[in-house]
Amino acid sequence: MTDLRVPSVSAAEVMEGGFQVVDVRSPSEFAEGHMPGAVNLPLFDDDQRALIGTVYRKDGAARARMMGVELASPGLAEYLGNLVELARSQPRGRRLAIMCWRGGERSRNVALLLVLVGVHTPTVAGGYRAYRREVLAGLDRWQPPVPVLTLYGATGSGKTALIRALTEISPEVERPQPWAVDLEGLACHRGSLMGGLNQTVERGQKEFDALLYEELRHPRGGYLVLEGESGRIGAIHVPAGVAEAIRTGMPVHVSAPVSERSGRILREYAPEGWDEKEVERFRGGLEAIGRRLPRKTLLSLETAFDDGRFTDVVEGLLVDYYDPLYQRSCVDGKDFVLEFTTGPDPVEDARRFVRSAARLIREVSPESCV
Repeated sequence: MTDLRVPSVSAAEVMEGGFQVVDVRSPSEFAEGHMPGAVNLPLFDDDQRALIGTVYRKDGAARARMMGVELASPGLAEYLGNLVELARSQPRGRRLAIMCWRGGERSRNVALLLVLVGVHTPTVAGGYRAYRREVLAGLDRWQPPVPVLTLYGATGSGKTALIRALTEISPEVERPQPWAVDLEGLACHRGSLMGGLNQTVERGQKEFDALLYEELRHPRGGYLVLEGESGRIGAIHVPAGVAEAIRTGMPVHVSAPVSERSGRILREYAPEGWDEKEVERFRGGLEAIGRRLPRKTLLSLETAFDDGRFTDVVEGLLVDYYDPLYQRSCVDGKDFVLEFTTGPDPVEDARRFVRSAARLIREVSPESCV
């Protein structure tokens, strides 16, 4: 069977559409990073993959292949049935493409098995590793194709809510349409020291890069709106080209009263529903912040948290820590092209924003409005 040829397609071709990618790597490999939209149908689970690797190192490739056959055989009929069902459920003209780590034996063997049941599928040449190279190369050469507006504003001022609302209303906006990219949403982190609290998933760098590149590959408006992030969002590194677009974008100052900001933060973080692990993470973050606060202020915040007075905690952190820090690092010295105050309704904020943004874009890039 090693002489049988299996057709392949490049990672770049698959990224342009027309294929449903089936990633046959183990669940942990898939979780670490995968192509957006790919379906994980692992040929081996994590323990089986580790066992095959051990046999390969000890006894060689032939014995490892036999071990793979032994492990896959009991569930092979069900596995093939799932693949056939997936293939038949695709829209007309859309085919499966099988991906593994390097486009090697796992994807090739799955493609050969599918041939036996009448389903002809290519493998992805070079596998996930080739796809990852495409993503990194694309991010490395990316430059904004349209003017950029960069949103700056103190914690809780509603920048992320505004970006998400801009995405929601963009289809109904006359040109120039906003093209808003939610970097914090892609990173599953709000960017601050404790921004990972109350998030549904913990996202890694590889998945962030893949999702970001999908957002950036095809422009979707006449101007790009980004939040004024630093070079990192939690543990996630922002690619250099995106960081440069943020830095050189036209700066917009977003603001809101402290009471509205604290209410927005409490709704997003929902501390009353935290489990023990999240409580400890918050305490650790508060301890780190406390090194820059007077001891009396820190003790007051800790007491308020223990008493469940979360509004007092948030407003104290804003006034005593986050606001002075943000003022020094992101506001002082900037010549903002627009001062924008958010209200309780992000969609209404977005509609107001696009009117102001359109005037700015017409001044700097009339062709974006055509």
